[in-house]
Amino acid sequence: MASRWERIGAWLKKVENQKNLARFTGGMTLSLLALSSMKRVTPGHVGLIEDWQGNLRPFIYDDSQMVLAIPIWHRIVNIRLIPVKKRFIKEYSTKDGKDVEVRLVCRLQPKVHWVPEIYYKFGKDYGRGFLEKEATVDISEVVKNYTFAELVSGSEEKVEAIAEEINLRIADACSFHKIKIAKDETSIVFLDPEGDYEE
Repeated sequence: MASRWERIGAWLKKVENQKNLARFTGGMTLSLLALSSMKRVTPGHVGLIEDWQGNLRPFIYDDSQMVLAIPIWHRIVNIRLIPVKKRFIKEYSTKDGKDVEVRLVCRLQPKVHWVPEIYYKFGKDYGRGFLEKEATVDISEVVKNYTFAELVSGSEEKVEAIAEEINLRIADACSFHKIKIAKDETSIVFLDPEGDYEE
């Protein structure tokens, strides 16, 4: 065993062998870096390349493309293009100071050319980010104009009119932020937060 280590030591002392070892190590490192930098965009998504400082490349990559992203400096962000169904539940204060639970179910989809802007504003989960930042404001603005009784136990026409007002406000915010919403599939329900309801 000792003679083997002596032979390896003698081999490493030769300058030509050191150069060959350095070439091999450098070549393998570059090859592995090149292989790991090739990324494929997930089907049904578009890809964005983000560097370690949070800056995006000015390109949108289709799901049929192979993307070069240096693993140390870049990461690929896949943004879903297929409409995503989002459920949003939150409590809001009414005109008479009581809390009402609002359950919103909607289907959202980004406009492709505006995906970088949408990502900057709302993050990868743009649907959740949009509902938490924008829809919350619209819902609270409408709910504070009505009493708890009007929202929870009011006439069906009145409740539908209130839900439609919220729906129109959210659709307007979606239009501003370049997000498509299926208005016909949007459902808004007002409930008593103390009540026991099944999902």
